[in-house]
Amino acid sequence: MKKFRIFVMLFFIFYFYSFAIAADQRYNLSIENSPVIGNENAPVTIIEFIDYQ
Repeated sequence: MKKFRIFVMLFFIFYFYSFAIAADQRYNLSIENSPVIGNENAPVTIIEFIDYQ
């Protein structure tokens, strides 16, 4: 039973740690030759909600 508790704790630690790493990923995209409305240098935040069911 003790091994199972340790396994469950490690699983949740790695599970939530992966979200912390994924939240910090940033990508630079080229907007050359793309139509733009507003400030070309405006910050953009994209939030992805995922349901694995």
